[in-house]
Amino acid sequence: MHSRLRSLFPPTKRRGTGLFPTALPGLLLVSGLLVALFCPSAGAAPASGIRAIPAFARKYGLPCSACHEAWPKLNAFGQTFKDNGYQLMNDKDAPIWQQPTYWPIAMRITPHWHRESINRNGVDDGEGGVLEQKTTTHGFDLTGLDILTGGTLANNISFLLVPSADNTGAFHFESAWVRFDNLLHTPFLNIKVGKFELDNLLSEKRIVTLSGNGGLYQLYHFVPVGDSNIFGLGDNQLGAELSGHSANDRTRYSIAMLSSNDGNVSVPNGHGYDTFITASQGFQAGSLGLQRVGAFAYIGRSPTYYETQGGAQLDGLGQKSFYRAGFIGMWYLKKYDLTTLFMHGGENAFLGTGIAANDPNGLPAGARSPQWNG
Repeated sequence: MHSRLRSLFPPTKRRGTGLFPTALPGLLLVSGLLVALFCPSAGAAPASGIRAIPAFARKYGLPCSACHEAWPKLNAFGQTFKDNGYQLMNDKDAPIWQQPTYWPIAMRITPHWHRESINRNGVDDGEGGVLEQKTTTHGFDLTGLDILTGGTLANNISFLLVPSADNTGAFHFESAWVRFDNLLHTPFLNIKVGKFELDNLLSEKRIVTLSGNGGLYQLYHFVPVGDSNIFGLGDNQLGAELSGHSANDRTRYSIAMLSSNDGNVSVPNGHGYDTFITASQGFQAGSLGLQRVGAFAYIGRSPTYYETQGGAQLDGLGQKSFYRAGFIGMWYLKKYDLTTLFMHGGENAFLGTGIAANDPNGLPAGARSPQWNG
């Protein structure tokens, strides 16, 4: 539950591992932001708005709070702006529109001091075994670096490009997509192609800690122990998305066809495709605010073994199915909000046991398809 007055500092995005360590959030005692041209003016955008792309605020002459109710969450206006392809649907949407303070690039990195403590952590005992003990680390550190640019290439053609480096300087592309908006002159028809975040109303890119263990939504990445599937619902994926919304953005939907590789490049799974479907409906509850309920489903396939060449993986074969499905509610009590999420997951028994589909011994006796709720 967040107050609109709450002000924290954002983390850089991290990819999940599906593990469930018990960790205390990073204690952010001293945190500074080295940000290039983050705000349109010194007083216009507080720290609570920096999870967005501040170039948008500069372009349109708006404070960051115009789109964010309390960082890093979007308000209804911000969600509509995003769903319109980063457009306000006025003459300022044109990519040639300029003002002296506008520069369409933002950079973010977070130097910080933090402390993390993990109970019952597995550590080597020096004799080939493992001990459970509490481990604690603290000190000064850096997050990774994100370089963000986004907006419009032309009327109703939007884009986002985010080259991102971890704190060692290794670069990858967090996001790289182009979207064709308002096809056939209706907001119900938009097509996006590239690498993008799934249309999760609870966005993992808007997390609130700097912890290496708690800095992700664990439910999005959970798989049972021994499971061979590598997938995270919070990870950006490669594919194409059809989406749409009503003029007031109360009704929303998206359908995505994605490569079965959890957003990794070079299509290591070769020929697999996944599907993600989500829809939501907003409604006004008097003076309490705009409420929203939604549902989502991810239906995918993951390989159980690979063709190899000189030890290098060529193509993922023996693909077996998995799925994630759930419901989400975003509830407002005037200036406070509460997000609730339920998700059910399931894996094929071959994935759950880590057995290759071409294993001559087949599944072990009693093997079952794992299922879980969270």
